[in-house]
Amino acid sequence: MLDLALPLVTPPFPVAETLSGLDFLEELVGMDSQTKNVEGVNRVQRKIALKLKELGFVCSFIPNLESETGDLLYAVKPGETSEQISFIGHADTVCSPDQDFYFKIHYASQTLTGPGIGDDKGSIVMALESLRSFFAAHPTHHHTYAFVCSPCEETGSIGFHSFFKEVGEKSKIVFGLEPALFNGSLISSRNGNRWYNINIKGKASHAGRFGEPFINAAHHACEFISKLHPLNDIDNKIKVNVGTMRGGMDRYNVICDIMEIKLDTRFPSLEARDEIDQAIRSLIDNSSVECFYTKEQCQTAIEIVDDCPPLPLQPDHHLLLLKYVDVIEEIEGERCDLEHSGGAADINYFARPGLIYLDGVGPKTKGMHTKNEEMCLKSFYSRQYALTKMLTLLEKGDFYDN
Repeated sequence: MLDLALPLVTPPFPVAETLSGLDFLEELVGMDSQTKNVEGVNRVQRKIALKLKELGFVCSFIPNLESETGDLLYAVKPGETSEQISFIGHADTVCSPDQDFYFKIHYASQTLTGPGIGDDKGSIVMALESLRSFFAAHPTHHHTYAFVCSPCEETGSIGFHSFFKEVGEKSKIVFGLEPALFNGSLISSRNGNRWYNINIKGKASHAGRFGEPFINAAHHACEFISKLHPLNDIDNKIKVNVGTMRGGMDRYNVICDIMEIKLDTRFPSLEARDEIDQAIRSLIDNSSVECFYTKEQCQTAIEIVDDCPPLPLQPDHHLLLLKYVDVIEEIEGERCDLEHSGGAADINYFARPGLIYLDGVGPKTKGMHTKNEEMCLKSFYSRQYALTKMLTLLEKGDFYDN
């Protein structure tokens, strides 16, 4: 538990109101909710649901019909109208907590460390505390509020994409609970990503024999990979990277007959995605590797296992986003930016023309996807207060027209 005898930063509202948030954050971080730990993820989801029920939300759990994951949490609190403000976060983490030191406060630097402490558990607790403050001041409110918590964001939330789209269609505003960048920037747009499984089938043979047909799948794979690198265009936010390649029989003297490549692509637009896709398919199909005797070539199969659209780049930021930046500057005393992120997130699936969206509204975080993920403690308070203030301003309905 927190040692309250040690000094913490002074938040912009009463300390007693916020320390309960840190206690709950410590409890969540201590739960192993690595994506494949289905029961652990569901435990976290149930804990979050209890907090939402206390705030008047009606909670439901939606099973994944496409993949073995935990259940998605969907909570709704009706308002005076059906105009909906939605939040999207996730309960799963990349890393599991260690038995000891899974949650640590560094008093000198005023930071917290632990797996998932900012991505996304700190952001979720921050949002819950913001909603608690808002509803306490506004027991009757104009908007309907929806809170969506994915069990498998770290593996692409496969199985829930159509549901995200449905919620996006119902929403006027969506706030993404991914953490802010550690420099404080909010995220106004994101790359999309497409993940490929590429399977190459050649023909095995004894490596020392002559006269027997063979096609080396590893050679085909390496030739293909060597031609991928020029597809990267960092200035235009395009990245193509091999995550894994494996195959063969783990022998020196057997020609490799099977290779599998896991390929990750990132793109800022659907047009860029389609251009990359065409280039990948052309490269894999046009190989110089063939059997010396029969001239046969490898057989290739490409499977798209995740296809996340981009959160579109916007030529002009909506007034709401600019006001959010102003509110943060009032609280923190320095200006933050609205930035594009190369990573994809669940909020990408909510996007539609006319929707107002903003991601990275959580605390400042770095070292994501590690056991020593680090969250700025001061921002846990300041971003919590900023969100509460924005919800209060939205009650006036001033930000729907740019």
